[in-house]
Amino acid sequence: MATSRHRLLLGVVWLAFSGFIASTQAAVEDRPPFFKIDYQGQTAYLLGSIHVGQADFYPMAPLIEAKFESAGSLVVEADAGSADIMALIRKYGLNKLAIDVETKTVLDAYCKPRGSVCAALSGFAPWLQSMQLGMNRFEELGYSAGYGVDQRFIANNQGRPLLELESTEFQFQLLSSFDEESQWAMVREAIESPDEDMHSLVTAWRTGDAAHIAELMEGQMSDEEDFFMLDKLLWQRNIDMAVRIRELMQEPGTQQPLFIIIGAGHLVGDRSIPMEMTQHGAKVRSCWLQACD
Repeated sequence: MATSRHRLLLGVVWLAFSGFIASTQAAVEDRPPFFKIDYQGQTAYLLGSIHVGQADFYPMAPLIEAKFESAGSLVVEADAGSADIMALIRKYGLNKLAIDVETKTVLDAYCKPRGSVCAALSGFAPWLQSMQLGMNRFEELGYSAGYGVDQRFIANNQGRPLLELESTEFQFQLLSSFDEESQWAMVREAIESPDEDMHSLVTAWRTGDAAHIAELMEGQMSDEEDFFMLDKLLWQRNIDMAVRIRELMQEPGTQQPLFIIIGAGHLVGDRSIPMEMTQHGAKVRSCWLQACD
């Protein structure tokens, strides 16, 4: 099984950022986290996403597809398509840091049969290498960023307003802000996370297993560093994104209702976005437990 830090970063990166196999379950039978939010006379629908996928994820359950079709605006964490990614890489992603012996050993072993993959990453900061290595791991298991939930709904948005809760630059800046040791740990964990944990993450999302998603996100914290990382990557962002959702739901001129897509890791646990919304007067219901028609 994975170590504490393996599980923590595996969950946070793939269930809480906008993304940059074993299951054969039909997509219409999937039950990913999906909520209805009523707040001060306005309604929004909130879908928990995962940022890799397969073709058989779609179409999703009829309820999800219907609420998307009838939405006035699509809201995502960050729309990478509207960002100058190369400029952001130059600003945040080229900070080469001296590699430690442990990481070099792990990286050399992984790269030996994957020379072309690793050669393309050699000039990047460790945090960005970890993102690309993680994606390569998922691709080797049969998943693709092209089938990630955010990308699929953005591609099918049909010209409606596309709004952001954060921005791609904010996410680049956040990930690049960690110290050298943490960034190289991200690289090791991207390589060493067991295949079974990666499949388990996808299965937990497809089945809406909130308890297991929460465990992947925060259940294995073991020290102050874990707590600090989770607070920065997840909990503080939950507060900020919930504020932004409330603003958008009340903002004059916003086309309602909103269809909001956020990494599923933000929607589980005691400090989740649904809990933040509830604490500020919203009525939030799981559409699999209560009727959301």
